[in-house]
Amino acid sequence: MAMGTDKFASPGALRLTLAFAVFLHHTTSFNLGMSAVLVFFVLSGYWVAAMWKKTYSKTASAYFTYLVSRVWRIAPVFALCSAITWALLFWRGDAPAAVGGLMHQLFSNIMILGYNSLPFQANIPGWSLDMELQFYLIAPAIIFLISRNIHLLAICLLISAGAPWIGGSATVAPFLLFFGIGVAAASHELKPSRALAYRSLFAAIAVLVVGGALLAKALYLGSATDAAALAFSSKTNLLVAALMTPWALYTTQQSSGARDRMFGELSYIFYLLHWSVLGVLKTGEGSYLDRVLLCSEALVVIFVASYLIWRLFDRPINRLRAAWVSNRLVIPHVALPHPAPINAAPALA
Repeated sequence: MAMGTDKFASPGALRLTLAFAVFLHHTTSFNLGMSAVLVFFVLSGYWVAAMWKKTYSKTASAYFTYLVSRVWRIAPVFALCSAITWALLFWRGDAPAAVGGLMHQLFSNIMILGYNSLPFQANIPGWSLDMELQFYLIAPAIIFLISRNIHLLAICLLISAGAPWIGGSATVAPFLLFFGIGVAAASHELKPSRALAYRSLFAAIAVLVVGGALLAKALYLGSATDAAALAFSSKTNLLVAALMTPWALYTTQQSSGARDRMFGELSYIFYLLHWSVLGVLKTGEGSYLDRVLLCSEALVVIFVASYLIWRLFDRPINRLRAAWVSNRLVIPHVALPHPAPINAAPALA
């Protein structure tokens, strides 16, 4: 697949921006977290389908190799951030006396699966990783169907529309359409043109500007709660995600240097780590100036901690994972796609 050189459309920078949108969701009235989640799911569907076609389908015991590789890619950092979150909860004295289902807690805080159905979620962003892992379990089947006929994307649509009757938010069902869009784009090489991508980006920015103006007006008039709901409702989040999708898919066509790949990998750690840091610094308390200063301090702490975790923990583990997958290739000289993105989705409170 030929890669472009539009440096403004950096794939890693986009993922980090989406993670930052979740940070804003948890620290301001700009409740845009769900739109970021949905865009992440589209990107995840795209990259999983691309990696299945280029690498995993060419390995011994393809499904086993694929599943071990994807869990290996996201579970270690997830488990580490879970441990950090619980340690900070106990240190602050905020750990609940009862969490309900100790084995469920232990399993889901390490292996992710079932996290969204936990009675107590220590690290709120973990819910979307549960959706991610559930998608991994069924992704090869979805890729098989959609790659043969793009119109089978309608199955994902029907499942998402019928989600309230087939498990609701405890399952990946409500979000399957967004994963499916990414799968369809990769399987059928649907490449948004530069013109379409930039139009979609500018349209999304226009919606955000209008929403921000409504919110600013409400803050000025003293009715911020009502305006926030109006400006950034669930429908607005859905609209922003839909508008951003061509742009997100356009970034997948761009070449990515070492720094940009680092940004993309940091986005996963940033998004998993930010919730516990915000809780420790109590960024929602005090005057407006106090909250601004605390959020600025939190950003510095999160970025520094994320970099250290990436450098000392995540990157060495990922190299071992990539080597293991390479050794299982049954067709010599087939290189792993570089980078192999995490594709983790930011979460919504």
